[in-house]
Amino acid sequence: MQKKSTVVLVACPDYDPERVLTAVRLGLSHFDLAALIKDAMSAGKPVLLKPNLLYPALPEKGVTTHPAVFSAVARVLQEQGASLSFGDSPMGLHKPDVAARKAGILAAAEELGIPFADFESGEDVSFPGGAQNRRFHVAHGALDAGCIVNLPRLKTHGLMGMTGALKNIFGVVPGNLKAEFHIKHPDAEGFGRMIADLNGLIRSRLVIMDAITAMEGNGPGNGDLVPVGVLIFSDDPVAVDAVGCRIMGVDPMANAVIRFSHEAGLGNAHAEAIDMRGEDLARYVQQGFKMPSRSPTDGVPKFLLRFAKNAVVPRPVIHPELCIKCGECVAACPTSPKSLSQEKGAVPLYEYSTCIRCYCCQESCRHGAITLKSSILGRFFGDSPRAPAAPSEIA
Repeated sequence: MQKKSTVVLVACPDYDPERVLTAVRLGLSHFDLAALIKDAMSAGKPVLLKPNLLYPALPEKGVTTHPAVFSAVARVLQEQGASLSFGDSPMGLHKPDVAARKAGILAAAEELGIPFADFESGEDVSFPGGAQNRRFHVAHGALDAGCIVNLPRLKTHGLMGMTGALKNIFGVVPGNLKAEFHIKHPDAEGFGRMIADLNGLIRSRLVIMDAITAMEGNGPGNGDLVPVGVLIFSDDPVAVDAVGCRIMGVDPMANAVIRFSHEAGLGNAHAEAIDMRGEDLARYVQQGFKMPSRSPTDGVPKFLLRFAKNAVVPRPVIHPELCIKCGECVAACPTSPKSLSQEKGAVPLYEYSTCIRCYCCQESCRHGAITLKSSILGRFFGDSPRAPAAPSEIA
């Protein structure tokens, strides 16, 4: 029988730096930090702090890991004698340093003397153990680290339903190379297997999930913030994401990333295999949490998938009154030719016949101008909010 995973919930009502630091100290006291960072210290390599830097956004937007959480974790690790680095690769053409500066992470890192790792260049790494993907191009900043401390936020995600610790590791793939995976794996199942394989290659030694506020609705960049008031700690990223799903009120095994990672032995998703400590999980389960629509195309043969996507899968829609005509959605589109076009000074236009429904455009829009719209046929065939968790899965 697989060993139980430990997940610790620590109450933290807001981002007051002292309250966050106290909460982080309490959460990390349940783990042997010296043992977790021992290999990195012995090898003279840094412990990499891996925040979520989706795109340049102010901390209060809830898009990126909050600098108060980043600083608190960094301080505790430095007290253990760890040498630190930090980094992430935002989506599209955004530069890591620009995103980190906007998010307040760069200032926090500079205050603590933590260098920015190289997340703009990388190299191909073979992974024979991958179930679907056996080679990844990985940023040097991740490869040069002795271990990774994963600092995700709890948010909804248009394609996968939710994004947390497992999806956050996708940031080790530099820049626009991430778009290639959307072309290769345009559906949630294929994309989920890819993320599971990547987590098999790049392991998180420790996870601290920022769920002081969570994002519902049009995530991961333009949803509404919900005050949850908790930090989630574990050395198992699968268990963290499973607990995150239960907080959202949905079944973790309905999420392809979590399901495939669980099946690959990367961690535990089932409630009975998780040793919950600290606060009572039931206290934080959200009622009526707004989830993205679920694609009703699971199990559709690949040769029919293009038609099925066009006919029933929610399509991205631009709201002209919100669009500032910046063109970032066009740049983020991974298809060739692009499924978005733009005349100078005009709102971009979709060519839905070539759109693969990866939602990179919706994810990249910093102005909330793109949302997902279900079709009439999609609603008829079962396009709906993702499956709710059973009461036993939440208890």
